[in-house]
Amino acid sequence: MRYGVIGAGALGLTAAVRLAERGHEVTVLERDPVPGGLAGSFEVAPGIWLEKFYHHLFQTDRSAIGLIKELGLAGSLRWHKPTTTVFLGGRTHPLDSAPAVLRFTPLSVPDRLRLAAGIGYLRLLPNAGSLEQRTAGRWMRRVMGGPAYETVWEPLLRGKFGSAADEVSMAWLWARIHCRTAALGYLHGGFHQLYVALGRRVTDLGGAIVHGAAATSIRTRDSGIEVLYQRDGVETARTFDRVVSTLPTGLTVRLTPEMPADYAAKHPAPRALGAHCLILSLDRPLTDVYWIGVNEPDMPFLAVVEHTNLVDPSEYGGRHLVYLGNYRAHDDPIFTASREEVLTAFEPGLRRLHPDFDRSWIRESWSFAAPFAQPIVTPTFARTIPGFDTPVAGLYVANMFQVYPYDRGQNYSIELAERLVRHLEA
Repeated sequence: MRYGVIGAGALGLTAAVRLAERGHEVTVLERDPVPGGLAGSFEVAPGIWLEKFYHHLFQTDRSAIGLIKELGLAGSLRWHKPTTTVFLGGRTHPLDSAPAVLRFTPLSVPDRLRLAAGIGYLRLLPNAGSLEQRTAGRWMRRVMGGPAYETVWEPLLRGKFGSAADEVSMAWLWARIHCRTAALGYLHGGFHQLYVALGRRVTDLGGAIVHGAAATSIRTRDSGIEVLYQRDGVETARTFDRVVSTLPTGLTVRLTPEMPADYAAKHPAPRALGAHCLILSLDRPLTDVYWIGVNEPDMPFLAVVEHTNLVDPSEYGGRHLVYLGNYRAHDDPIFTASREEVLTAFEPGLRRLHPDFDRSWIRESWSFAAPFAQPIVTPTFARTIPGFDTPVAGLYVANMFQVYPYDRGQNYSIELAERLVRHLEA
């Protein structure tokens, strides 16, 4: 069959490879000039690639690990045990192991024990079925206690989901805790090489990848299903036997005039937050840890990820690279602010992390945003998730909203692609 795949992220490229391996003719249409989607990268210097948003793997990410090995990149995948912490009371506190939880001084000893027991239970619970209809706030208060919830979990939920924090399903938080491992994997040289290798595999199998192609319409035709896309100001139409859209379902619906109204009503676009990252290249370290979850509500960012406390700065020409991450509503001013304005707003927070911080430490900076990065996973979220099939003959949807209860991520996108292709070939 002739397949069109909209989107060259982990999901789209993995699906394209598997379809091409089965003898289908595959064309991937990607709006951006580089592959990877939300895991896309940029060059911090010629030939040196870094992800626009921070990424690593857990040892439980078997689908991603397997694909990396399959593509001959296993030698670049290395495992590290960096320190991950929370920032609370003006300092960082390790909270990445059972001993660290038991030494977590912001809580009393009985509350630490209750917190440790609750985390242990979630790590052993095999699935989230019993938690789907419960909100994280109520469940955490009841099981781990008010002090643990108010000190550890509520600031993180509120920092990430804002006013929707009280609506988040416990199934979502289970997935965040259950699959986490102390060892973190990184593809040295950047995850960009994974997407380049996937793209090369598609073309080696006779497929094509068209970058800079923004889909504008999906319509059925007597000869199949047509995708219109804009590229360099020119509109082009391509007709396929089947089309897989990896765009958010709501966007696919808007691009498809023939989509029945009852389908859109049954699968409404979920509320989602945008992601924003300011990346700093410093001439020295900012902190001595890899990950800081910021639990102080008056700090201007939610997460501080010092990438070069995981990967040696020598791999980036001596640069010390720090992500300052946020999840915000789509209309938040951060998405229209200049990089200079964001840096000015962040500067007081940087000084709270390192009192000696000075602007002169910054050699370069970059700012990236993604509008649909984090769905708000409520107790009713699962009811709105569509299957792969749509009422439009030949059109299929597969996107990050379908990896529930797991969070968006490379591993789950790859896993979803494998499931999609098995469905298409059934």
